[in-house]
Amino acid sequence: MSLTNLLRKANPVNVREAQAQLSKLIRSKSPSMVLSHGKPVSFLVPYEDMLDLVESLDELRDKKLLGEIARGRTEYAQGKAVSAERLLKRMGL
Repeated sequence: MSLTNLLRKANPVNVREAQAQLSKLIRSKSPSMVLSHGKPVSFLVPYEDMLDLVESLDELRDKKLLGEIARGRTEYAQGKAVSAERLLKRMGL
């Protein structure tokens, strides 16, 4: 799940409601944005979504991977893209 979708799907709950219904919020496996006086103060994120976010953050630290992504985008913009079918054939898969 993308971070944007995670934020959009978040169920807004006030602090008192979050305290009273914490078990229910956790079992729902949906993100919840905890509000205090109408302003976000915390975020409850399902475990699997959090793992995905941490993995994405780790990838952003990988300079080599970011370079490859940038190179791929440049080549794609220049029309140097290879279809997945052709790529898999080249790889013998």
